[in-house]
Amino acid sequence: MIGHFRNLHTRIEKLKGTALRLSMRIHPTGQRVIARSLGFNQAKFPDLDPHVQMLLSVRKFISAADGSNPKPETSRLHFRRDMAAIAKPTPVATVKDWAIPSRSGWLAVRHYTPILHHSVKKSQEPLPLLVYFHGGSFIVGDVDTHDDPCRLLCQHGQMQVLSVTYRLMPDHPSPAAIEDCLDTLRWAYANAIQLGADPTKIAVGGDSAGGNLAAVVSQLAVGTDHAPAAQLLIYPSVDLINDYPSHQAFGEGLFLSRVDVELAKEMHLAHSLLPLSDPRVSPMFGDLAELPPALIVTAAFDSLRDEAEIYALKMRASGSHCVAYRVEGQGHGFVSMAMINKAAHEATIEIARDFRELLDGL
Repeated sequence: MIGHFRNLHTRIEKLKGTALRLSMRIHPTGQRVIARSLGFNQAKFPDLDPHVQMLLSVRKFISAADGSNPKPETSRLHFRRDMAAIAKPTPVATVKDWAIPSRSGWLAVRHYTPILHHSVKKSQEPLPLLVYFHGGSFIVGDVDTHDDPCRLLCQHGQMQVLSVTYRLMPDHPSPAAIEDCLDTLRWAYANAIQLGADPTKIAVGGDSAGGNLAAVVSQLAVGTDHAPAAQLLIYPSVDLINDYPSHQAFGEGLFLSRVDVELAKEMHLAHSLLPLSDPRVSPMFGDLAELPPALIVTAAFDSLRDEAEIYALKMRASGSHCVAYRVEGQGHGFVSMAMINKAAHEATIEIARDFRELLDGL
């Protein structure tokens, strides 16, 4: 009986994902009408993608009906459920789950290889490898919740991707996650040949909290034998101390609220061995000289937008190469919405291709 209800619940969640994908077919005018009817503040965010407006309004409506539970275990369960509901895996050549050794024990990783384009296959050169750190405010997320973005980056960037489930707060205070990410990078270097990857083009990347970890790892690895060749920072959190105009402008009514940001700060303060000003928490305060080349991508309607764009400017001022651009019409978390929003899907594909171009130029 329990199994029957569990299967029924899974089918219902999948139907939600199908309905959200079908909603992309609604004309933008209709999307705006639905969003407005459900109370979305269009006067405040008129240039936000109309489909995103509709998704946000539906999400708010459902959340108001369901209520919420701030416990980390419940948040993780809900996040996994939501991501599984909208999943629509992009075909790649291979996907393999492993456990790799680290100083904390065994880490779950997922390795992706792409279906090769003719030009790439013809060159017979080993592929770059992107070591990917998932987002989730350092509290939620794993290799399953970020399977779709990793597949898109792998296939459209024509590169291998190694995604890791690092330890989360509050169960494991910082720098636990940093240690796991560093150990995964070291493992990638030690096993690049066996993976068929180019050992001279091992990069790190991540979104949101994962972007923070990629930036931190890049700083810590400067001058070592496991220094990444490049870094991909997608709407990263880089400063947990200061307030920025985008915090106020986009801190309410969108996907990442001021409450979410403050919760992440509180988690660090209560469950971290490091102060917020430590560069391992806020990489904005680290040494930005001699860092690996970076692609930094922000979203126009993201509360983290300003700090990430200032980080890009500071990288350049310190002499480090950085390509940065803003994705218009989107908010925080758009790479995780790529399967239910056309513009987010196209933006994620562009990121993959742009990062491969950066790697090719090394």
